[in-house]
Amino acid sequence: MIRRFEIEDLIVQDLSGVVFRALDTETGRIVALRRFFPFGADGGGLHPDEQTAYNIALGRLAGLSHPALRSVVSGGCDPVDGIPYIATEWIEGTVLDIVLEHGPLTACETVELLTQGLEVCELLSHVLAEEAVWVETDLQTIVLGSEKSGRGFTFWISPLKWLGGNEQARGLESIIALTEDIMNWKGRVVNDQAGRGLGGWLNWLRGAAATTSLREVRENLAAAEGADPPPPARQIVNAAKLAPPVRSGPATAKTPWFLALGLGLVVIGLIGWLLTSQHANSPKPPGGGGLDSGKTSEQTRVEERAATLSAQAAGARQADEAELAAQQALFESQGGVFTTDQAALLVRHKNRIASLKGTLLEIRPSTSGKTLYLFFTEKTDRDAPRGAIVVKNAPTSLSKDALAPLIGKKVRLTGKVVVRKDFGRERPEIEITNRAAIQLVD
Repeated sequence: MIRRFEIEDLIVQDLSGVVFRALDTETGRIVALRRFFPFGADGGGLHPDEQTAYNIALGRLAGLSHPALRSVVSGGCDPVDGIPYIATEWIEGTVLDIVLEHGPLTACETVELLTQGLEVCELLSHVLAEEAVWVETDLQTIVLGSEKSGRGFTFWISPLKWLGGNEQARGLESIIALTEDIMNWKGRVVNDQAGRGLGGWLNWLRGAAATTSLREVRENLAAAEGADPPPPARQIVNAAKLAPPVRSGPATAKTPWFLALGLGLVVIGLIGWLLTSQHANSPKPPGGGGLDSGKTSEQTRVEERAATLSAQAAGARQADEAELAAQQALFESQGGVFTTDQAALLVRHKNRIASLKGTLLEIRPSTSGKTLYLFFTEKTDRDAPRGAIVVKNAPTSLSKDALAPLIGKKVRLTGKVVVRKDFGRERPEIEITNRAAIQLVD
């Protein structure tokens, strides 16, 4: 750890461990380096066989990429005291605790945060072979990425949850507490209609947390918001980029990912047993506890799963291309004017002049007040096309009051296509610089 990472600043320190801002000398990138205590500040580090299990698990987690997850870069155990550490990507932004000092999030923002967090939990549950809330939900651990970062709300994976034996910490109660904190609903009776239906979802979860599944929680959240059903777990896993395993601790064998994942799932399943029954001073059983038993069948199962995911990925790509082809044909038949349901096609016209037609539903400034947005849909989809007016130096004819009479009418916007990264998605915007760029249409 000392050789690879150069400590630049201490970010936070408590009884669970310490977090540093550090430079990864191998990549030249800034990381968040966390050294934590799996058995408390006075409990010591991991034993050699526990370290092996930890390193294998890290290799599996390091292969994941999700816009709302701060990806694992590296990890291991200190060779001196066995204290584990983990390095994750550094995201420039503002911690949620500070964001909430200016007031609770809107219902839409809360749903977006919860949707992304629950999706990450389902992804991690697949890798760790056990369904649970595997991310940190404390307000000081969730970061809203800066505009430059291109990231929305991002979560940390919680090593203490997947190493420790506290089942309650992994439950959905943490999601309930997070929602209450975000919406300022803690200790309050919430009406089902509050927060555009979010209150009804929270009331349901309060009673169902002990028996429901992540999938059902995600589906009910989408239904409460009136959004489309969320993607299934297999699609989330398929979308996560599987990278080569990182070096973590002792040299990692160069094993094909599907074989390593098969072994990793078995070992991860034994982590709780290792930490609870073997951390005492009793002798360790020789041979690693029979990790090779069932290895062949597990390998076969994972290989079959990998083949299935690969086939699904190919099918999804073909379906996307077919949809884009259909949109292109419709676009050409409309005389080269985009409609608001052609976001993916419009993204491909980045930095080109294009026209977008639709019924203007709302005009709203950005949080910073620097941009005025023209919305064509009530959906919460963050990839829906919109118009964008930079407030600074904009003529009075492009002010919110001046454009208000256009609300509810069909208009055509013409301008440069700018693509923004919004909560991990690409959203096309038509950049408007003069009133002539907005025209009424039949």
